[in-house]
Amino acid sequence: MEPPSRISEHIDRKTARSICDEVGDRLQQDLAHEVSPLPPYLERLVDEMRKQERHLTDGVESWRYR
Repeated sequence: MEPPSRISEHIDRKTARSICDEVGDRLQQDLAHEVSPLPPYLERLVDEMRKQERHLTDGVESWRYR
């Protein structure tokens, strides 16, 4: 068996990218089950940020189309 540095020389960029993407997808799936919900205080802050973002977006859109 070849040393790890030699093996990586035989994998083209497209294959390496596909492997990285698949590993990332699987990690996200696995970690999603382990993530605990945000504490109530942080959840309220995130909700407030979403409201403000929607308000700003609505204001920009309505201003553009006057």
